[in-house]
Amino acid sequence: MIKKIFILAYARKNLGDDIFIQMIVKKYPQYDFYMKIKNKTFLDKLAEYKNLHILDGEDTDEELHNINPVQYDAYIYIGGSIFMEGGKVYNLSEKFYEFVKSCKEHNIPFIYISSNYGPYKTEKYFKLSEKTFNVCTDICFRDKYSYNLFENIPNVRYAPDYIFSYDLKVTEKLPKTIGITIINLKIRDNLKAISDSYYNWIINNINKYIQSGYKIYLYSFCKHEGDEESIDYILNKMNNNENIIDVRYRGNIDEFLNYYNRMEYMICARFHAMVLSCLSNQKMYITSYSDKINNVITDLQLNIPVLKLSDLEENKILELEDFKSIDKTKMQKIKIASKKQEKMLTKIMGI
Repeated sequence: MIKKIFILAYARKNLGDDIFIQMIVKKYPQYDFYMKIKNKTFLDKLAEYKNLHILDGEDTDEELHNINPVQYDAYIYIGGSIFMEGGKVYNLSEKFYEFVKSCKEHNIPFIYISSNYGPYKTEKYFKLSEKTFNVCTDICFRDKYSYNLFENIPNVRYAPDYIFSYDLKVTEKLPKTIGITIINLKIRDNLKAISDSYYNWIINNINKYIQSGYKIYLYSFCKHEGDEESIDYILNKMNNNENIIDVRYRGNIDEFLNYYNRMEYMICARFHAMVLSCLSNQKMYITSYSDKINNVITDLQLNIPVLKLSDLEENKILELEDFKSIDKTKMQKIKIASKKQEKMLTKIMGI
């Protein structure tokens, strides 16, 4: 019988990943979940769930290799962009493959939930991924591009992102409000050259909207990834204008989403900003920095406007009449389909 489950995830107080973790530990209170991390402050709010136990240790594949697989009854790896070649947290290595293989040999489930694959650079990395996916119990990708790369492997599946099934209550919107999720391009090698243009573009749009009588909310999803640094830069450039309000995620999911959910319009730069805005029935415009966003919009036929940051023009104003919300009937179908992400989890738990 499964009782102790080890979770692998990107635990850096990043809103999307924290919601992943919350969804699992909250839904299955009868099970004990374990995570390892050196800086426990990253998980202090989630640790308030009594069935989530935070252990001291590095969250790297080297640390995972030091775990005896039989120490836990199952392993769950949940996260979006976890298969980027050269990633810095859990990633694919020969040692990682050996660990997953050892789980299979001991009949211990090792499952992946809600990820996308890439970008990858070498055939060696791709082949190692194939080996690992062949020995894991189940892997459910959140985009069809990733699924199609490995569709010949029997235990590879596809379903929309897990957070599409998050129970987010749609609330009344604050009139004349525009939310903007802010990212830091300086940490992204392919986009850091345009970071100044990105800031200028945001400031130009903010000025336009304020002139039209709107209040602007700037949202940081992850301090660790420099979102707050970017917000501080923009606020300074705008002389801390009283019509601009900053909302910073610091681990309290419900409090943050209470602000987010009430925006009338949302400019979404992060993947899970797009997902949450779909759930919240907001009028949205996507500013895309990655194919992982573009692929999902295509897969689900969301028909929402997208501005690729690589095509950014500083003086381009996003007209509010161009913002789109998602049809409620379509959203209901996506919600139902996204529940398939946890299909294997419920199966191994006997639910």
